[in-house]
Amino acid sequence: MRKGKLNILIKLFVSLAVIAAVVYMNRGNFKRGGITEVHSVINNAGMSLPQSENNSEIKITEMTDSTVYDDPVKLHFDALLVDTHNDLVWQVYNKGADFNVRNSFTHSDIFKFKEGGLDLQVFAVWIPLNKVKSSYDFTMSQIDRLKNFQTQSNGEFEYAKTYDDIIRITGDKKICGLLGIEGGTAVESDIENIQRFFDEGVRYIGLTWNNSNLIATSAKDAVTGGKSGGLTEYGTEVIKKMNETGMMIDVSHLSEAAFWDVIEKSSDPVIASHSNCYSINPHYRNLTDEQIKAIAKSNGYIGVNFYDEFLVQGGKKYGATIDDIISHIDHIKNIAGVDYIGIGSDFDGGISTPSDLNDATQYPELTKKLFEKGYTPEEIKKILGLNFLRVYKQVCG
Repeated sequence: MRKGKLNILIKLFVSLAVIAAVVYMNRGNFKRGGITEVHSVINNAGMSLPQSENNSEIKITEMTDSTVYDDPVKLHFDALLVDTHNDLVWQVYNKGADFNVRNSFTHSDIFKFKEGGLDLQVFAVWIPLNKVKSSYDFTMSQIDRLKNFQTQSNGEFEYAKTYDDIIRITGDKKICGLLGIEGGTAVESDIENIQRFFDEGVRYIGLTWNNSNLIATSAKDAVTGGKSGGLTEYGTEVIKKMNETGMMIDVSHLSEAAFWDVIEKSSDPVIASHSNCYSINPHYRNLTDEQIKAIAKSNGYIGVNFYDEFLVQGGKKYGATIDDIISHIDHIKNIAGVDYIGIGSDFDGGISTPSDLNDATQYPELTKKLFEKGYTPEEIKKILGLNFLRVYKQVCG
């Protein structure tokens, strides 16, 4: 018995020595934070490194390790933090905000992101009602504004298109950006616009905002306006095209009838980039328990929204706190599991925030609260970013 254990240990040490030698001999090939390069070199040497359960790269394996944390702030900054919905580009367009300046009137900018430990932000292009008739052109112009975030960032910010891009950019200690669209009016009547947006770097499209369109009926129109209907015939073709393209389908703002049509027709996981729980606050923008379970069954993702009106009844009047965010996270975990929860703050989207989570500098306060509530480091890392990366890799590649 002892001899068998000794043989195992000898084999382990020999393997580690070989890995160390291979890495040392190829050390000049690695970039700063070059996890992917290390992985490639070791594979080329005929060896392999362990993969996570979700087939993620070694970077993800490291982030779900068994490190014991007694400091939630260290845990926060060790984790990869992803926020799947931010409207800063609207503040740039409408109020002259600047991503690369510390703005006094925005929830977010590059300095606030750094202070809050954000690693990856999905910036959403929202189409105001007075631009609906020129939605495609307006969306493209906003994408150009978003691209300026990178060109003016002095190398501290970079957009990703692929999962490997995300790993490389965050591994290089840059803030990573992705693009999303809030409102399917952007597609207009030309389904090939989906591919055009994808080529520009867009990786999710919210099928509606509060206004219904050629694709589907919105939740607001269904509940407050009595508008019936789910996906249109054209909407069904849009779902098929998005699946074929590798574009994530965002069901936030979608009517319940349209939601169930999407669940039936999509072959890919479905996301709600910035939505909460109807059982806690019965607002038409929130998801019912059945919808939450359906998203989880699709292997999808729900980014919890920080808007006080969506967190609690009478939120604008009475306010909300991080505890209310935790209540929604708890509820999703209890009915569907922790593997489908994330952060979709809706910062800079005209929201009023919880009193103790005023802007992006305060993301660590959420991690502290999750830690206090008994969430494990592994669960916290999943919520902060790994759950979204799993879906991103599966759908977008």
